[in-house]
Amino acid sequence: MENFLQVQKSTIALLGFDLFSDKQEMWKRPYRAMNVFGIAAIFPFILAAVIHNWKNVMLLADAMVALLITILGLFKFSMILYLRKDFKRLIVKFRLLMTNEADQGEEYAAIINEANKQDQRMCSIFRTCFLLAWALNSVLPFVRMGLSYWLAGHAEPELPFPCLFPWDIHILRNYALSFVWSAFASTGVVLPAVSLDTIFCSFTSNLCAFFKIAQYKVLRFRGENLEKSQATLNKVFALYQTSLDMCNDLNLCYQPIICAQFFISSLQLCMLGYLFSITFAQTEGVYYASFIATIIIQAYIYCYCGENLKTESALFEWAIYDSPWHESLGAGGASSSICRSLLISMMRAHHGFRITGYFFEANMEAFSSIVRTAMSYITMLRSFS
Repeated sequence: MENFLQVQKSTIALLGFDLFSDKQEMWKRPYRAMNVFGIAAIFPFILAAVIHNWKNVMLLADAMVALLITILGLFKFSMILYLRKDFKRLIVKFRLLMTNEADQGEEYAAIINEANKQDQRMCSIFRTCFLLAWALNSVLPFVRMGLSYWLAGHAEPELPFPCLFPWDIHILRNYALSFVWSAFASTGVVLPAVSLDTIFCSFTSNLCAFFKIAQYKVLRFRGENLEKSQATLNKVFALYQTSLDMCNDLNLCYQPIICAQFFISSLQLCMLGYLFSITFAQTEGVYYASFIATIIIQAYIYCYCGENLKTESALFEWAIYDSPWHESLGAGGASSSICRSLLISMMRAHHGFRITGYFFEANMEAFSSIVRTAMSYITMLRSFS
């Protein structure tokens, strides 16, 4: 149980503050958050590059990708600050419920531990992809300059982000400072994304574990008489309702984040897909391919977790159907109160719980729609080039 809490604290700590501290002590290591301020400061120069290259489709797409990345990174960081108390409250609720359920039996603790192991595996893959994209983004300028010098005998200075600075970056000192600033600011994109997305994955994994525990309990409930049967079922229904309430709290926190993530990811995919189709046989193609993979994985995590949460919450209906409810009704015949409770719970569980982004549901169908839409945009952009 402590692993869950430690993962959340360490994930938020990447941004330089402690989620569980008082407001005055929140910024334990403020220098770590300088990368976020760095990307906020470099934002106007990326916007200037977008405006400057608006007539060149390829350069414009490259600059627009960087602009969208900075917007999403700044938005996610602001949401972390805005929702700090809500995240803290949710994590405490999860910890209490996890401890309570694990103490009731080894089989329940095993379900929760398995969920956390799966969550850690997914988060490790996600972090690796993001760090790889960040590393390639930092190395790519040197690769471009090296190839340009080898083929043409001279090289134009390249930066991790396409920026238009008011100073001459052909001067070595100016270029060195600009490069360090851009590379440092790019971590301001990685850290908020990794923090928010991995926390969402942890929350949904444990919510699925709670729904599995509720299914396990209802499949194996026994009662010596009607009163004990009803009392046992009430506890199971209370667990299911508590899990639904926590799902609702999580959804309220993440609705604006998911909406922004899906909208910006769609635009990023179409532009990155266009750039990849142009540079497929070049060195830049490797960078764009890794970037596309990162964006797809990022959208996939929200859709996959949303789909799992919907499935596990809806399976409670079938758990009730398969449960030995008829064996606990007593010799006197069916209990109307128990039957009514079971029917109402089945009707509620039939719909499951849906993670939404205001206008859409985060599931695998939405993920497929994003990819298809991006392919359509790529075709449109290629027609303009």
